[in-house]
Amino acid sequence: MTVVLGLVLSVSACGFQLGQTKTSENKSPALDEMIDVGGYRLHINCAGVSAKGGPTVVMDAGGYDSSETWNKVSPEIAKFTRVCVYDRAGLGKSERQPNPSYPSQKIVNDLHTLLVNAHIVPPLVLVGHSFGGMNVRLYASEFPQEVVGMVLVDSVHEDEMDRWIAMMPPEIKQQLTEADKAQLARLAVSEGQVRAAHWHTDIPLVVLTHGVVAPGDYGIPSMAAKGEALRLEMQEALARLSSRSRQIMAEKSGHLIQRDQPQLVINSVRQVVEATTGSDRQFWLNKRTQVQPCALRGLAEQIVGRERRERVS
Repeated sequence: MTVVLGLVLSVSACGFQLGQTKTSENKSPALDEMIDVGGYRLHINCAGVSAKGGPTVVMDAGGYDSSETWNKVSPEIAKFTRVCVYDRAGLGKSERQPNPSYPSQKIVNDLHTLLVNAHIVPPLVLVGHSFGGMNVRLYASEFPQEVVGMVLVDSVHEDEMDRWIAMMPPEIKQQLTEADKAQLARLAVSEGQVRAAHWHTDIPLVVLTHGVVAPGDYGIPSMAAKGEALRLEMQEALARLSSRSRQIMAEKSGHLIQRDQPQLVINSVRQVVEATTGSDRQFWLNKRTQVQPCALRGLAEQIVGRERRERVS
């Protein structure tokens, strides 16, 4: 059953001088350090240089992924702006935090402390994959003056898991283990925090949605079509969170778009960065006209048709 929760839970899953003074621009050289955030240290790695007044890109990985998930994209982003990747507590090179509970609000607090202590100054463009997508949205709601753009990479929506569980047949729910239930309870805390923020915005936002689906992605082949239809509905909802958004289908990607189509992530980040400086206004001219709900629903219908053909054969 842990596999059943896979897609939604995202389990598919040069030294820095501490005495450096804070400046109005991110001109620091490459940074690869462990930074104290209040009793434990988080790992952060930054590269590239922001244009004067331009944003720094900060990337948050999916549920159990380390910052290495961005290895195919962050070096390319560093060629046109400064980019920072980090490991949440207990992941990658970061130390564990004392409290086993680590919901999105605590993650946001840690990230803010990390950026302050590492002298990473706004403006920021936040990039979040899967569970990381909830974290960056909560960060933007807490510190709206710092965030000027966002890219959501197959992000989880805060209502997605509750609706997925509600769709499960009773006999499937009975198979949930205590570990599954504990994981769901932890996720529910984060979902509630993000839901309570009621974040809506007018900053440039790109929502990247996977386009490759296999029945096994949802653990229960018979529920794949319903699961994908729900996922696409939730992706459309994410795109409605900004008046300046675009939703783009990653037609050759599964959940890990940054691995399957890294250039799509790179291009999306570049477009958002350029939009924050006013150099790519045409990209946002039609705002949300790029979202095509009918086409998205068609993807789920293809799964239903495939399952029907398989049953007939």
